[in-house]
Amino acid sequence: MDKFEQLDRKYFHTFDALRFLSFFLVFLQHVPVPDFSVFSFFTKSGKIGVSFFFVLSGFLITYILLHEKSSVRRISLKNFFVRRILRIWPLFYAVLLFAFLTPYFLDILQLSFPKDGYNPNWFISALFLENYMMMTTNGFPNVSPLRVMWSLCVEEHFYVLWGIIIAILPIKKVPQLIFCAILFANLSRYIYHHMGVEWLDLPTNLDYFAYGAIPAYILLFKPELLIRVQKMHNLTKYILALTAIMLVFIIPNLNSYWLNALAPTVLGITFSALILFTLPEKNGIRISNNLYVSKLGIYTYSLYLTHTVVINFFLKFEFSTSEFNFIITAVVSLITTILVSILSYHCFEKHFLKLKKYFY
Repeated sequence: MDKFEQLDRKYFHTFDALRFLSFFLVFLQHVPVPDFSVFSFFTKSGKIGVSFFFVLSGFLITYILLHEKSSVRRISLKNFFVRRILRIWPLFYAVLLFAFLTPYFLDILQLSFPKDGYNPNWFISALFLENYMMMTTNGFPNVSPLRVMWSLCVEEHFYVLWGIIIAILPIKKVPQLIFCAILFANLSRYIYHHMGVEWLDLPTNLDYFAYGAIPAYILLFKPELLIRVQKMHNLTKYILALTAIMLVFIIPNLNSYWLNALAPTVLGITFSALILFTLPEKNGIRISNNLYVSKLGIYTYSLYLTHTVVINFFLKFEFSTSEFNFIITAVVSLITTILVSILSYHCFEKHFLKLKKYFY
């Protein structure tokens, strides 16, 4: 057991609840709802849910890397990458295999198969490049699980880039790195917009991860700022939480390019501050670990990868064409996805996660 393994790394329980709530935003966007429905206002925030995942990932990965570097003066990239592989790859490739076989099973069962979208290139998908296929075709793959995998591709690219940079960069240069990442992402989005390209890769989403890195750096190297945050009045924290909730639902309903262009910055700063406010042991917006929303947070990865498959399965039943259909489909799909994810975690993912202890 090395020195780093003996050191206490924090587990941020409040994040489990935030993970599940972010997934729920993605889930709602993928449940079909009539445009005229009152629910339509609340079902457009899936991309923002993904954006929060990026901010949260930026925090956790930066915290892990900087914690190791400040503790033992170096980062074992091999161990870092193996831990990421054990977390991401097993279920990713299992779902990918399911996606490959889905059309054949549906043909055998004489069930319809959606033809809208492009035919996947399985080699591209396996290399975590689905996001670039979506960008070049300006469309979605016609196999439902692959439609959400673009964000996992972005995450994988971030792990590689950020891990290497943090390993070779002096800790004192991290604030400059964060600033450059934010600037680079904004410039990338501006260029992509004028090229007519979707913002589905790491360059156009890098600032979300960078905003997440800010509270990680503060937690490790600026404890005096964290003390000041802890002393802030709870009313300030409640206002921030309420603001975050309002932005999550208002921004997707805006049609102005310039407002949407500013959205990543506004959301990034808001989410970064929200994470910062939840870090102190005593804070006004801490979410109890005993709530179901927190307990479900540990299954978020499987929830994210499997929910579109479950939704599409239940859509075949066509309960009705009214808003009632949306409610039934949403409830039944959510419950089923949770059950599938619990089984996936305990019967499959957990066995790979146990191996992570050998790579610290």
